[in-house]
Amino acid sequence: MDEIKQIYFADGYSDFLRYCELHNFRLMRDLQRCPFDELPALTGISPAVLSRIRTIYLLYFKNHPECAVTAKKSAAKPKSGANLEELRDRLLVYFQQNADRLIRISEITKSLGKSARRSDIVRILERQNWCRIVDGSTFFILLPIDA
Repeated sequence: MDEIKQIYFADGYSDFLRYCELHNFRLMRDLQRCPFDELPALTGISPAVLSRIRTIYLLYFKNHPECAVTAKKSAAKPKSGANLEELRDRLLVYFQQNADRLIRISEITKSLGKSARRSDIVRILERQNWCRIVDGSTFFILLPIDA
């Protein structure tokens, strides 16, 4: 199985590679969990670059069908929408309580316990208008909150 950075090696894919790194997508089969339609809003990737990313992705799995079968068997089930809404509300409360400082993902996961996965937390935080990402593991809240 090829690594994503081996396939998307050109400079034009740097934003996509950062997104993959942030979400722990390392191998090509991991991209089967990637929400391609949401990438322009989340990362600022242009529609033309997104089209190239998808084309390469589809061609890769067309040329390596054994990888697609393996990935489908090992794909994790997504959490229900109600659980994600509850997690979003818990994150908002946590950020409001810690509004005066930068917050690391490790602190969030410890605070929320085992019920919250790191990937779900990051996915939720990157979509909130009240939260900003400093780097892949550090966040801060914008005040006032328009949640």
